This record gives sequence, structure tokens and C-alpha cells, in this order.
Amino acid sequence: MFKKTALIAGIGLALSATAQADYQWELDAGYARGSFDYKDENPRTVNGDNDTNIYGLGATWYLETVDTSKGPLGEAAFLDHASSIGIAFSDGEVDISNGDDEDGQTYNVDVRYVAEGPGWKLSGWLMEVGYERDEPGNKDVDTWSVGIGKYITQNTTLVALYENVNINNGGDADRWGAELEHFFAFDNGGLKARGGYGKTVVSNQDDPTTWALGATWYIGNNWGIAADFKQDDDNGYEVDFYSLGVEWFITENFAVDLSYQDVSPDDIDNWNAQGSKLETSYDQVGVSALYRF
Repeated sequence: MFKKTALIAGIGLALSATAQADYQWELDAGYARGSFDYKDENPRTVNGDNDTNIYGLGATWYLETVDTSKGPLGEAAFLDHASSIGIAFSDGEVDISNGDDEDGQTYNVDVRYVAEGPGWKLSGWLMEVGYERDEPGNKDVDTWSVGIGKYITQNTTLVALYENVNINNGGDADRWGAELEHFFAFDNGGLKARGGYGKTVVSNQDDPTTWALGATWYIGNNWGIAADFKQDDDNGYEVDFYSLGVEWFITENFAVDLSYQDVSPDDIDNWNAQGSKLETSYDQVGVSALYRF
């Protein structure tokens, strides 16, 4: 009798733990501090830095409860083929050397729908729609995006993307691209690999290209270490983006994330001094927290 009661109690505790781990809402908040450095050589005419401070808030609602039992907690929504609606807001300030400070806000809305259902011919297909409004200084930048793709395997997605970027009194641009993501499951943890390629079409100008590669190594279900590289190429002028991140789910519902980003453009001619090159770089460190329920 005691063994049977203990068995029933054990099953109840297991089910309770699973219910607490699964979630339908995510709330997140973060802060990032960065520094934009610039200088030239031979002769030295400029040398300065601008500091940035950015605060952000976000929320995501999933149309159905997300099952967290399929792999690392950081990939729960991807592995469960979850559909979601998300909103985000960020507020930033730039401390300009020898000048007036500037501030700006960003607003985001993102919708992701994954068709799922037994015997449904569209099962596995997905659609993403997004809108972002940036208000840096006195400018307004509106970006509309749409993506159509498919889970080509249970752990692999291929998505074709389109974006339209419109700058008030500054023209617009169209972006086309594709992204591929795959999760390699291990006995303990896994590896999420990702890659992308895109081209931006700008009227009466060269069309820049972008490519990106990245991966996140999961140590068990609670730790993730990410590394990414992206390069923009505009007719030989290249901008390299490097990023590193560490995510730790302290509990199954609460996580913290530490990130670092470095942006390194090619040197450009300094119009203030003939023969001089202007060197620029941007570094940013961020910390954020996420809660699920």
C-alpha cells in the first residue's frame, strides 16, 4: 500500500514540475551600455568617443502552452513549433563628445504563426510578420517585414524574408534574404546552428549584401553559450559584427543573459585631412533577464 501511494505521489510531483516548467508568457527586461570610438592618423585631427545607454522591455504571448521537455530551455519555443505574438520597447541615449546629447526610441511588434495539425497539408509551414519603428533624434524609420518558411525537419527551419525600410525624407530600401536554423540534439544539451544571406536594394546606389553565421552550444538544458558573426559588404566597404553571449536559466522559469557585441567598419578617407584614414569601432555590453509563466 505504501509503495503504491508513494508511486502515485511521485507521478503527481512529476506532473506538477512539468506544468510549472511549461509556459505561455515571457517577460524580459535589459540594459546595454556601449561606446563608439573614432580617431584618425597622420595627421591626428579627430579623437573621441560617444557613449550609449539603452533600456529595453518586452513581452511575448504564445498561442498555446510551450512544452519545455523537448530540449534546452532556451530553444523550447523553436523545438515545440510555437506560434507567438511579441511586443518590445527600448529607450536609448547617446552622450556625444563636444556636442548635445541625443536620444531615441524603438517600438517592435512581431507575429510568428506555425501551422500544425495531424493530416493538415500545410503542417510545418510558418509565417512571420513584423513592424519596427525607430525614432533616432528627429528622424523616423519604419521597417515592415514578412517571412515565409517551413520546418523541413522537426528541428530545422528555412525561411525566406522580405523587409521594406522607409526613412522620413530620406527614401526607402528593400531587403531580400533567407535564414536557415538547425538544432543538433545531444544526450545532454545540444547545438543550435544558424546562417543567413541577404541583399538590400537601394535606388540609384550599389546593393549591399549581408551574410551571417552563428551557433549556440547548450550545456545541459540550462546553460547556453552563443557566438555570431555578420558582415555587411557595400561595394568593397565592409562592416564586421561580432557577438558573444551567455544565457543561464537559474530556474526553469527565470533566466539571465550577458552579451557582448563589437562592430568594426573598414577605415574610411578623412575629408578633413588628405591622405588620413578615419578609424571607427563600437563596443557594447548588455545584461537582461527573462521570466516565464
